[in-house]
Amino acid sequence: MMNRLHLGAGCVIAGFCILAIAGLLWVIDVPAGRADEINISRVTEIAQSAQQCPDQLVFDPTSGSFMTSDNLFLPTQQGNNCYAWQMFIAMNWPVSSSWPGTPSAAGEPDQNVSVENWGVPENPTSPLTSVPVWGSFKDAQAIFLPDAAKPTDWGVPQAVPSGCKSDKMLLGYPAGSAKILTTLSKNAVNTAHRFHLSSGTRDTQSDEIMEATGGWLTDQNGNLVFFERKVGKAEFDYIMNNALYDAAYQMRVATNADGRHPAGLSLPSGKFLRVPPTEPQGQDALGAFEIKAAWRVLTGQSDIYDRYLTSVAWLKRPDTGECSQEVVGLVGLHIIHKTDTFPDLIWATFEQVDNVPDGQATLPPGGYSFNNPNCTGPDCKPNQPRIDCNDQNQCKDLYPRDQPVQVTREQALTSEMDTLNAGVAQKIASQTGGKSVFQYYKLVNVLWDGSPSPPVMEPGANASIPLRYGTFESEGNLKVANTTMETYIQDQSCDFCHANATIAGSDTLASDFSFIFRDAGSAKNPSLVEEVKQFMEQAQ
Repeated sequence: MMNRLHLGAGCVIAGFCILAIAGLLWVIDVPAGRADEINISRVTEIAQSAQQCPDQLVFDPTSGSFMTSDNLFLPTQQGNNCYAWQMFIAMNWPVSSSWPGTPSAAGEPDQNVSVENWGVPENPTSPLTSVPVWGSFKDAQAIFLPDAAKPTDWGVPQAVPSGCKSDKMLLGYPAGSAKILTTLSKNAVNTAHRFHLSSGTRDTQSDEIMEATGGWLTDQNGNLVFFERKVGKAEFDYIMNNALYDAAYQMRVATNADGRHPAGLSLPSGKFLRVPPTEPQGQDALGAFEIKAAWRVLTGQSDIYDRYLTSVAWLKRPDTGECSQEVVGLVGLHIIHKTDTFPDLIWATFEQVDNVPDGQATLPPGGYSFNNPNCTGPDCKPNQPRIDCNDQNQCKDLYPRDQPVQVTREQALTSEMDTLNAGVAQKIASQTGGKSVFQYYKLVNVLWDGSPSPPVMEPGANASIPLRYGTFESEGNLKVANTTMETYIQDQSCDFCHANATIAGSDTLASDFSFIFRDAGSAKNPSLVEEVKQFMEQAQ
């Protein structure tokens, strides 16, 4: 698949446009025969530089360019960085006020909210009462249920875990919209296989508390960080329409056993846009979105609520099983999107600015979340895994769970990224009177494939791991890692692991770069569960 170029409408003189297009075709490797795909109606500059991007971002949820099925910017690192920020804005816009009362409104941005109020707390010492668009997406653990039970419909919130008391209003939150983060859910680590999704090692801890690898993460206050995974509507519908919450049906689709799935297990792609949509696209057209988020406990720290996307959450503690209601703040966010331009997905990762030292002139209010600059002694060695596993996948804890982890960033942000983030933060502050919590977030990096060459039917029936369509790129050619979600493996990028994602019951059949499918059990064919168990036994 070739790169596609979107040119601005700044070419007023036809002759100049032709010359500009002809020259740029060579610069970014778009063949002249594909010039019909160049969009010259989009009012943008030739490149989305760090200086230009903030003024090109769209903060109007009624605009067709607000949340799109593919990148409307140039297929360059700068353009993709700008697209990542556009996705961040759209995904963090308040969801329709009709949700959760109207489940079908999940994933729809509230078109009655203006940018002046985006991310602005009603009371700076209270948590936000709005829910971001992605917060209404379906929880992965609510899709892959024990015994492959059919999930509830799109937009239906998770039930409050057993042992937790449900109130009609939780600190101002409408009933049903409070976040639920549980570490003891049976379906968080499926009882059929009980090994960690990213590392392939045995795991008795929930994915909602375990890092990609290396164990849990504890902030400087001694509180565990909790994780969640969310799935957008297009992907959820694809799962439901093909019964992929059941491992047996995953096998049927991935192998095209029924003759109806020549592409194998292939997540829906957001369609390429020749021109910006004149009105917002439906969620079905957006393509697959997966979200992964990291949250730290902020209860009792109301003086810094105004620096975080906050939520009220039920947390079920891993050590005691006790369920508590807490205020949590977002510290890390992955946005993953599949589009026609990015068949092997575009991967954008964001962090809250107070996580770790990044050249700040002064300490942030309350100090760094995951770093103590005055820490001394052997326990202050940065980014030390919390668990140790042997060749038999038997793991032991190395530290108490309430001991803070000393975290540093191993892949320093480039000056280009620093400039972009500063410009976007200034833009958000200017639009919101300096009151939006989102001015305190930054883009860490974006991973993308500049020249993917997937098969016509991608990934194809019986596609095996690792999936490789091309060579991934990133800002500064750095490894793309989030200090809250890849704390202990910052020397690897997303594609390193996700190229090896497989369906449940197989160690070879690809699941289109997504690890969530490994969670599935099987009601249709329980023998698939046995296959997983046998695979585990062979690995021991």
